[in-house]
Amino acid sequence: MKSIRVPRRIKNGDEPYILSPKNDFLFRLLFGDDGNEELLASLLSSILHEEIEHVVIKNPYILKLFSEDKEAILDIKAAINSKKLVDIEIQLWNSPCLMSRILFYWARLYASQIKQGNDYTVLQKTTSILILDDLNHSSEDYHACSHLHDWKQHITLTDMIEVHVLELPKLHNLKQLDKSNTLLQWMLFFNAQTREELIMVSEANPVIKKATDLLITMSRDEETRQMYEAREEYLLGRQIEIQGAKGEGREEGRETERKDIAMRLIEEGMNDEFIKKITGLDIAVIRSLHNNR
Repeated sequence: MKSIRVPRRIKNGDEPYILSPKNDFLFRLLFGDDGNEELLASLLSSILHEEIEHVVIKNPYILKLFSEDKEAILDIKAAINSKKLVDIEIQLWNSPCLMSRILFYWARLYASQIKQGNDYTVLQKTTSILILDDLNHSSEDYHACSHLHDWKQHITLTDMIEVHVLELPKLHNLKQLDKSNTLLQWMLFFNAQTREELIMVSEANPVIKKATDLLITMSRDEETRQMYEAREEYLLGRQIEIQGAKGEGREEGRETERKDIAMRLIEEGMNDEFIKKITGLDIAVIRSLHNNR
């Protein structure tokens, strides 16, 4: 059975938990809002290994639009150094169609450059970036970069297409942590489980310090917190729905899976009504699980 991700939260001692930047709503708010270009430029620079002097967010974050569309795709489109287009997003889990979707977004962004009457010389290099809180390929390296490459002649056919996949669960494979590596600093920021871990990584990088301060400020805003929790609820319910569809006809196994999920949510401190909404279990069953802890 594939692991279910429980709602993500950064422990904050006795204070309310800090919202996690792994949540795609928070990610979009943090890096895709007007005024946060410095954060996005630093993150993109660390992934692409190039100095970014100028970044323009092509689809700025709009709170009202998100609140009206819970199924919104929360990727960020940007132009960097006036010569390259980038699409970046964060995802909770690896679904069978995920890479097809990433390539579709790449193709749509690439083709959007051509207007009627243009020729192909207007096309600029286009890059898709996926930060994934799951596993995608068998390599131990957490960062994969793909091009159109001829494996027989060992040549790159073109540099106009580039796809990056960064797998957060693979950070534990690193034997030694190079604290001066900006990309690793950003990945540790996304992967932080406690306030102490956030503070530690922010001390090494002033831009990440700015992102951390902004994240903590967002966590104190009631409207942002409610939208974050609604998005977590939607994402968790969607994952359970997809995995349940794969297991149709195995009701007993699905019941066991729902109880396992409920136990994890109980351990995370979720209330019974939330657990009922996510798992579909009766309140009486959920209460009995409390007694079995």
